[in-house]
Amino acid sequence: MALSLNLGLKGSQQKTLWLRALVLGVSFFALGLLAVRFVFPPTPNALLWLPSGLSLVFLMRASPREWPVLLTAIFVAEFASVLLHKTGIPLGTALLWSLGNCLRSLWGAWLMRRFVGTSIRLSRSWEVAGLLLFGGLVSPIASATLGGLGILVWQGSFSLSHWVIWWLSDGLGTMLVAPLLLTWSSTVLSPGRFRRLMELVAMLTLTALSANLIFAQPSASGVWASLAYVSFAFVMWGALRLGPLGGASASAVVAFFAVWHTLLGRGPFGTLHTSALQEVLTLQIFLTILSMMALMLAAVVSERRRAERLQQLLVDAGAVLAASLDVRETIPRVARLVVPHTCTGFAVWLEGENGLLERIVQAGWSPEREARVRGALPPLPTASRRWHTEEGTVVLAPLWVHGSAKGALVLMSDELTRCAGTTDLRLAEDLAHRFSMALENARLYEEARQAIEVRNEFIAIAAHELRTPLTALTLRMRSLEGLLQRERASDEAHEKLRAASRQLGRLGQLVERLLDVGRITTGRMELHPERVEVHELVEQVVEGFSEEARRAGVTLKVEAQTGLVAWWDRGRVEQALANLLANSLKFGAGQPIEVHVSGVGPWVRIAVTDHGIGIEPEALERIFERFERAVSSNRYGGLGLGLFLARQIVESHGGTIHVESHPGEGATFVLQLPVRHPPSAEIKAEGEHPPLS
Repeated sequence: MALSLNLGLKGSQQKTLWLRALVLGVSFFALGLLAVRFVFPPTPNALLWLPSGLSLVFLMRASPREWPVLLTAIFVAEFASVLLHKTGIPLGTALLWSLGNCLRSLWGAWLMRRFVGTSIRLSRSWEVAGLLLFGGLVSPIASATLGGLGILVWQGSFSLSHWVIWWLSDGLGTMLVAPLLLTWSSTVLSPGRFRRLMELVAMLTLTALSANLIFAQPSASGVWASLAYVSFAFVMWGALRLGPLGGASASAVVAFFAVWHTLLGRGPFGTLHTSALQEVLTLQIFLTILSMMALMLAAVVSERRRAERLQQLLVDAGAVLAASLDVRETIPRVARLVVPHTCTGFAVWLEGENGLLERIVQAGWSPEREARVRGALPPLPTASRRWHTEEGTVVLAPLWVHGSAKGALVLMSDELTRCAGTTDLRLAEDLAHRFSMALENARLYEEARQAIEVRNEFIAIAAHELRTPLTALTLRMRSLEGLLQRERASDEAHEKLRAASRQLGRLGQLVERLLDVGRITTGRMELHPERVEVHELVEQVVEGFSEEARRAGVTLKVEAQTGLVAWWDRGRVEQALANLLANSLKFGAGQPIEVHVSGVGPWVRIAVTDHGIGIEPEALERIFERFERAVSSNRYGGLGLGLFLARQIVESHGGTIHVESHPGEGATFVLQLPVRHPPSAEIKAEGEHPPLS
């Protein structure tokens, strides 16, 4: 119970901790037995001390409050190993060696947690650099120094070269064993990774075969002495193709065969004509370079792949946000892209109309994770922040809308990574920037929609208000015309009255167009089909423009196929055709205008061709939108509604409209309308489409 209170652990946690301590102690003892086989007399210690990497990883993956129990297991395992397998060693030497192993593990784990992080997979270059610096160079100083003192107590002498070998032995053991444990323990084997697993097996098999061939030579002289570096190719294969897992595994395989054959006096290092001390140092340096090259290369490749994934994530997030202006629908989809691939927790807060913050999106969220941001929200941040807690890392970025902070984005990780601040902040800021643009676009769209509603309402009211006096004015004009006829007025008076009537009619048409726009916008434009003689309808519409064409000096020509009968809303089709004729007269530059009518199966094709100024390619589709124009309104009048209404009328009949034009070569507007049938019959056969023209 005392231990429970001191460590702050529950009963089940205590059992788990003691089980882990037992596994650590047994594994430490077993690896120690294996490592003592790599002793090169007269050096007192092994070429590489394998338990150093094991103890470091166990402490790194454990909570600091669990370290006393784990360090006790390390101490007992080392003490027992020394006493059981090395006779004649003083008790003081055994105590110093055991204490050195504990200090090395404690120092290395504390430095790694303090400056690198807790979740280390060696997939970042600074993680590899941290393992090399703190686990391979700094922490072995303690064990090498206490180990040297132990030998001094035992044998009465200890040289600097022996201290260097001990230091390299502990560091090399860390650089070979720790990467294996860190990479394999974080590897998730799934059916989708079966191919990569097979590649890993093949790579390790070929690496083992080549390493055995290289280091098994009984007399490695000449060229054979330099073939040790051929193993670098297989290690590079593992690092480049399979990342830290492949690099660490391949370097461990090469190290095993190199040490084994060197111990037996074979290979490039076992047959060196030098002292055993020089052989050990040479092999240690070779294995250190091999391990560092593999890990650093794998980390650089992993960082590049991670950067590519993050870039693709941002591209996908941008595509999702651009797919809809409803941010409450798109941001949750982005959250599913981010969690759990990039972080473990994701949330977005927005400021509501009442000024209070509302969390609109969350993924991987929990009350424990929300507790990490308490005190940081509210108020809304004005700059990005990143901080650490005992449970992990939090990144906070503001969302700016219309120049002010209107929300916040939080990315959360349960891993403590000390040196990834720039990457985490950049990702959060990039996502926040995209969210801010989406929110700004939604705001602008809502403002535009409201403005359009106000405009449409104004147009409808204005049109109705204008229609009433225009109707009265039209009646007065007709009354005046009758009066002039009775009074036998002059021809000049009649001509002025007709000009005023034409302008009044034009004004009435503009008002009707405005009313039609309102009907189309609200979906109230109804069709009343009737039997129509197509050639008769076209000729009547063209005849209605004869006077206007005569005044403009334009010749109107009609080529209409007779016998075509259709069921259309006569008034609406006349309106659409009249809009096209009016457009051709306006932009036809006084050149002739031709109207062609023909039947193509169940379709009627009406083409209106002028030879005027033509249309720019970029405006061919735009001119059919409301209030759109292909040229400046300063040169040509109008509201930009004629072609829009023509398209709406044609499409409401189930037809199509398009234009064929080049600048300076005139334009041909083509209407394609279905013939249709009387109301008692089926209106349109399924699968029928207008012919390509």
